Amino acid sequence: MPCPARVTDAITRPPALRDCAARPLRANGRVAYKPEFLARITERRAALRTELATLLPPGQALAWEIGSGHGHFLVQYARTFPEKFCVGVDIIRDRLNRSGKKRDRAKLTNCHFVQAEAREFFAALPAGVTLGEIWVLFPDPWPKKRHHKNRILQADFLEALAKRAGEGTPLYFRTDHAGYFSAVTALIPELKTWRIDPAAAWPLEQETVFQARAPAYQSLVAVRTSHPATPTETTAPRPPPPVGPR
Repeated sequence: MPCPARVTDAITRPPALRDCAARPLRANGRVAYKPEFLARITERRAALRTELATLLPPGQALAWEIGSGHGHFLVQYARTFPEKFCVGVDIIRDRLNRSGKKRDRAKLTNCHFVQAEAREFFAALPAGVTLGEIWVLFPDPWPKKRHHKNRILQADFLEALAKRAGEGTPLYFRTDHAGYFSAVTALIPELKTWRIDPAAAWPLEQETVFQARAPAYQSLVAVRTSHPATPTETTAPRPPPPVGPR
């Protein structure tokens, strides 16, 4: 039977995982993924590490957009701030193709797009590469309560980001989902590595596809504190979450 078409999460679900081989097998009540599926994951992650080692200069600070969509925001941001090294990640090839065309028309050399799941991209960053700023614009809200664990902005992910971000590094978050915004607003004060800065400026307004569709949205800026990041092993990519609602 052919694998049915699915709606995928633009941030957290890798493209190579959307196939029948990704369906887990159950043995004695335990989930086990097919060997060919796991082999593809290993191969993809190795290729990503090689790509990033070539793309990212040693010691480079990134302006990283998680879920860069059609590239409207990042291309304009790279054009406005030519001194910044901008990288956007998305998992949808068509979006990346559109983004690349926008960049090429603008003749930008400081703007790059990578097909990758956000956590895999982060885990594949070469040593010495840091995060100068992080953009999370209209991520999948995973509105059902049982799916909240799949949201990209979780305590473990923010703690992992802190290990690559120096003091003062901003994280820009915007969403049209009130519940997601409230959850992040409540989460950040619980972390020692990030704080919400109500006075921080939003350096560029550039309407994205999701923003154009949103009747309303909310934004916040979190700033990296001087507190050391807590060592954690949760940065290692995990098996894919269930299919998202977007």
